[in-house]
Amino acid sequence: MTVKKKIFITFLASFCLGLVYYILVKFNEEPNQNSITAETEIRINSTDLLASFISDETLANKTFVEKIIEVEGIVKEVTFFNNRYTVLLQGGEEYMCIMCDMKENQIEQIKKLTKGDTVILKGICKGFLMDAILLNCVLLNQTNE
Repeated sequence: MTVKKKIFITFLASFCLGLVYYILVKFNEEPNQNSITAETEIRINSTDLLASFISDETLANKTFVEKIIEVEGIVKEVTFFNNRYTVLLQGGEEYMCIMCDMKENQIEQIKKLTKGDTVILKGICKGFLMDAILLNCVLLNQTNE
């Protein structure tokens, strides 16, 4: 292998490692907004939120993304993965839901939730992939039905 190829491979490997590091840091940053103390900008139920993204994703992105929203919905499932609790709210579509990534200080309240509970969660809307995504969520209200 020539010296030029070794230098190129070293440069390429360094660039790739730097890119991976940047991506990991960027996507693991905590948003600047604190969903507990921030004022709610939009109140909506889970079915209407998903319907908004399905019918006109561009408009829904302008309306909801990076906003503090309160979502009322029915608990579909509570998951624990990578040391994070996520509450999935039903959204009208069988295979779609609202993914609510919960703040760490909500663990005791989240453990009490069961499938079918009606809850109001407050968080920062990050958009829609196959599900709507809310980060830094807090539980505001729960009723067992």
